[in-house]
Amino acid sequence: MYVSAFLRSWWNTCCVALCAASLGACATSGRVATPQSGPVVKYEMDPIRIDATKGPAGMQIEAYDAPELFEQAGVALSDKRFDAAAKLYAKLLKGFPDSAYARPSLYNLGLAEIGNKNWAEAVDAFKGLVDRYPSHADAKDALFQVGACYAEQANWPASAEVFARILERSDLSADDRIEALARRGFAQFNLRDLDTAEKTFRSVLSFRQKIENEERLATDFYLAFSQYHLAQISHQRFQAVELRLPEAQMDKDLDQKASLLLQAQRSYIETIKYGNPAWASAAGFQVGSLYEELYDSFMRAPIPPELRGEAREVYQEELHKKIRVLLEKSMRWQRENLLMIERLGVNTDWAEKSKLAYAKLLKLLEPKIQGAPEDVPIPAAEPPKSPAAVPPPTPPAPPHRGDVPDRTQPVDSNAVGRQVL
Repeated sequence: MYVSAFLRSWWNTCCVALCAASLGACATSGRVATPQSGPVVKYEMDPIRIDATKGPAGMQIEAYDAPELFEQAGVALSDKRFDAAAKLYAKLLKGFPDSAYARPSLYNLGLAEIGNKNWAEAVDAFKGLVDRYPSHADAKDALFQVGACYAEQANWPASAEVFARILERSDLSADDRIEALARRGFAQFNLRDLDTAEKTFRSVLSFRQKIENEERLATDFYLAFSQYHLAQISHQRFQAVELRLPEAQMDKDLDQKASLLLQAQRSYIETIKYGNPAWASAAGFQVGSLYEELYDSFMRAPIPPELRGEAREVYQEELHKKIRVLLEKSMRWQRENLLMIERLGVNTDWAEKSKLAYAKLLKLLEPKIQGAPEDVPIPAAEPPKSPAAVPPPTPPAPPHRGDVPDRTQPVDSNAVGRQVL
C-alpha cells in the first residue's frame, strides 16, 4: 500500500491547525488566533510503498521508496553487479511506474541487461523508454542501444531498420549521424549486401568532408570503422575471384584479383592513417593477409592439363619461386604491424594474430633461421581449401553507445559507458 504525498500534506496541515487552535485557546480576548497572511507552501514528497508478506518467521514488513531503490540500483550497476541492479530497477518500475525515476530506471535497466548479455531483455527496456518518452533526449540514446543489441543477436535486418529510423530524427549531432550511418552499414555488410553497405560507408566519409570546417567530431572511431569496412568489402570481392583456365581467362582473373588487392590495400592504409589503435592494428594485419591469400590462390590455381609428370613438378617449383615474394611482403607487413602496435602502446587481439602470422611466415620462408620465435605456437598446416570455402575475415563489432573513446584517447575495452543517471 502507499502513503501518498497527499496524505503527508494532510497530516502536516492537521498538525498546523491543531497548533493554531491551541494558541487561540490561550488568547484573553476569546478570539481564535489566525496565522499571518502569506503564501501557502506545499511540499511534494515521494510516495512510500509498504509491503507485508508472510514468511516462516511470521509477517515481514518492508517499506521503501523510489529514491532509495534508485540509489541502491545505481551502486549495484556501478559495481557491475548486473543481476542485483536489474532486479532493483525492475522493482522500482513495478512499484513506482509514474515516478520521476522511471525514465532513467528504464535506461539503466537496459544497461544492466547488456551487462548480463541478456540482449532481448535489454531491447525490451530500451523500447519501453522510447515508447513512453519518445521526445526525450534519452529516447535517442535508447534507440542506438536497441540497434546495437539487435546486432549482438545477429538480427541484422532489425538492426538496419532501427538505424534507418534514427537517421530520420531531427535531433542528431554530427557524431550521432556518423555513428548511425556506420552501424547501418555494418548491418548491411553482415547481410552480405555489399553494394548497399559500400554506399552507406562512403556516405559516412562524404558527410565528414561536408562538415569538416563546421563541426569538430568527438571521436574518429566510426570514421576509421567505416574506412576499414570499405577495405573489407574490396577484400571479400578479392577473395571471391578464382583463377581459372584457360590461360586467357586466368590472365583476366589475375588482373581483376590484383586490382581488388590494391584497392583493398589502399583502403586499409587509409584506415591506418586515422591512428585509431583498434582499426589501425586490424588494417595492418589484413594487408599482410592479402598477400598471403594471393599466394594461396596461385598455389590452388589449376595446372594446365597438358603438363604431366616431371613437367608438372617443374611448373610447380618455378611457380613457387616466382610467387615467394608475396610471402615476403606478407611477412614484412605483419612485422610492421607489430612494430606499430608496440609504438601505440596498446594490446589488441590483432597484435596476437599478427604475431602468429609473422612466426608462421618466418618459419615457412626461413625454417632454419636463427632467432625464430620458438615460443609462438605455429598453426598446423591444413589442406588447401577452395576460395569459395574460405570464410571472409570476421570484422569486430562496434562497441555499445557510450563505450567509444574520443579521438585523443587510445581504445580501451573497459571504457566507461554512458553515465548512470
